[in-house]
Amino acid sequence: MTGAPIRVWYADGPGAPRMSPAAAVEAAGLDPERPLEVTLGWTLERPTWLDADPPATVRTLLAGYGIGRAVDDGRVDAPPVRLSAVPSLIAAAPPHVAVIGGIRRGSRLAFARSLGWFDVLAAAADAVVVELADEGDATDLGAPLIPGTIVATMPRPSAPDGASAARSPDEVDLRIGALVASLLPDDPTLQFGPGGIGLGIARAVDRPVRIWSGLVTEPMAALHERGLLRAPAVAAYTWGGRPIDELAAAGMLHLTSTTVTHDITRLSAIPRMIGCNTAVQVGLDGSVNVERVSRRTIAGVGGHSDFCVGASRSPGGLAVVALRSTTTAGASTIVPAVDVVSTPRSDVSVVVTEHGIADLRGIGDAERSRRMTAIAAPEHRDRLASSAT
Repeated sequence: MTGAPIRVWYADGPGAPRMSPAAAVEAAGLDPERPLEVTLGWTLERPTWLDADPPATVRTLLAGYGIGRAVDDGRVDAPPVRLSAVPSLIAAAPPHVAVIGGIRRGSRLAFARSLGWFDVLAAAADAVVVELADEGDATDLGAPLIPGTIVATMPRPSAPDGASAARSPDEVDLRIGALVASLLPDDPTLQFGPGGIGLGIARAVDRPVRIWSGLVTEPMAALHERGLLRAPAVAAYTWGGRPIDELAAAGMLHLTSTTVTHDITRLSAIPRMIGCNTAVQVGLDGSVNVERVSRRTIAGVGGHSDFCVGASRSPGGLAVVALRSTTTAGASTIVPAVDVVSTPRSDVSVVVTEHGIADLRGIGDAERSRRMTAIAAPEHRDRLASSAT
């Protein structure tokens, strides 16, 4: 291969493009012999091209379910990046090719079911290749038109095998959700994510709320069906089918860029902003790890730090970290010290497990340790207490 590398960036999240980087470069009319530098984001599906014909350089700004193994074995680099910082990375080295999912809106092309940071990506790239959504995913949710220099449209390849299925909530998730809901003030603005705990939170909500989140899910849409959504849900991504479509059709969904949803100044100014996020580990001092355990990659920093900072500074707000007290193997998720600090202890207000609530606001390390130990699984408390002395 000769020449300077071609920088190829992919839009991410649910419905992220599936075409190979080589196909995108060919569609953009660039030299296929030049080396490629590929950047991915939140990757839910396993990219088939990563196994078949991987570029020499691939990185992900937010490792997801479909790419964790490739990060662990060294095929994909995973630098720690907040979602709010992605636009600055794009500006520092604008992509030659942006690959973005879209739909037709008359004679124009619009973003499909998510907007993310793709507006910044499309505007900065030399060339934009649009992968058109499948007919079943082509519902217009009202996202903006795609800016930039669109050079080609391509059909969406079929889905790879092994797509991750959502886990239904169990009694532990529902217990955690109920404890989180007990913290809500009147007229809160909520942010939470997918998964069993997120569904547990949604089911436990018993008062009218507003949604300002990185992601809108079907359980959030169900809040509107229950008459509990005060205003259109604001989000950068959607994950779901008919309930999301119906939410948009009712005028109760506003898709906007992560430059809005994850802007810490905006988040801090929202009264009673309750950011509810999970973790893979929380330390006795309140530090949070969402990235990896030992050498195994779980996820990336993503929007966790953005929402924790914003919610912890909000008037009447809370940065809530909710997690199960043990892993599926029985290990404690409350640990003496986390393997890596994704969100610092200063930006966490409250930690919740199925065993209770640890309010960490305004207290020092000794009391933090005591309160964190009290919400750990009973079989791990003695060991945790001993490690703190």
